[in-house]
Amino acid sequence: MVFDQFATAVVDFLGLEGALRAAVHFWVYDTLKITAMLLAVIFGVGYLRTYFPPEKIRAYLEGKRAITGYAIAAGLGIVSPFCSCSTIPIFLGMVGAGIPFGITMTFLAVSPMINEAALVVLPGVVGFRLTALYAVSGVTIGMTSGYLLNKAGMDRYIKEFEFGDTDVDIDEPTRRERAQQAYAESKELLREIMPYVVVGIGLGAVIHGYVPQELVTSYLSGPLGVLGAVAVGVPIYTNILGVIPVVESLIGKGLPIGTGLAFMMSVAALSLPQFMILSKVMRKELIASFAVTLGSGILFIGLLFNAVI
Repeated sequence: MVFDQFATAVVDFLGLEGALRAAVHFWVYDTLKITAMLLAVIFGVGYLRTYFPPEKIRAYLEGKRAITGYAIAAGLGIVSPFCSCSTIPIFLGMVGAGIPFGITMTFLAVSPMINEAALVVLPGVVGFRLTALYAVSGVTIGMTSGYLLNKAGMDRYIKEFEFGDTDVDIDEPTRRERAQQAYAESKELLREIMPYVVVGIGLGAVIHGYVPQELVTSYLSGPLGVLGAVAVGVPIYTNILGVIPVVESLIGKGLPIGTGLAFMMSVAALSLPQFMILSKVMRKELIASFAVTLGSGILFIGLLFNAVI
């Protein structure tokens, strides 16, 4: 309410009218709202992350089998502090430690796709239903992809790599050290994601103010809309928090929920820069299979939710 009143005061002060007024109001309001949410939770999330350093994640997953291992890998992927690029070293450590291949691939898929900060921001932006669909769908896709790749024996396409010593002594930090680490990580995370958030909200504001609803409902609905959302998401390399305001605006203009989900997940999990980095540790056969399984899962989820919601 306070943010809405402030945004209204800004556009009134500037004397804006029509589409420009709607766009600027959206930009001011969402910037304040999302920033406040991030500030409120990011330190707490950062503190919780201190309980899941890479070595502990690797040690905890070691020896796990079947559905338990896949579920734990997915859960740790959500709370881990890694983007798609920085997940790769721990992926290598898992492989080197002898953790089953399917479990490591599940972690690799879920970690960038389901962002814990997004789970906090999404309910206030697009509602709890879409947030729940996003989380459940991402975990399902990640676990299914890991299972299928493991069954297909795709572990043979991991490149030879010097893993080093996998026996790491894990020293538990004190509460003060956890708080210091969380504070440092929070500053770094805010510095990294805020440009994406501001730009994403700006793009969402343009859509909100200037894109006709008929254009969205005519050209972005149906099966081709889902396919197009995934295709557009692949070359984009951005933080998912920057995509949320864009999806919010498009859904407000009539974009089907499944298409919005497909776009968010494809941006996070199917970016070309990620695959370029993965090429250092995976052969092209595994990269292609990984991309196909994730992409197929995202397409299926998008089409399914468009059909039933």
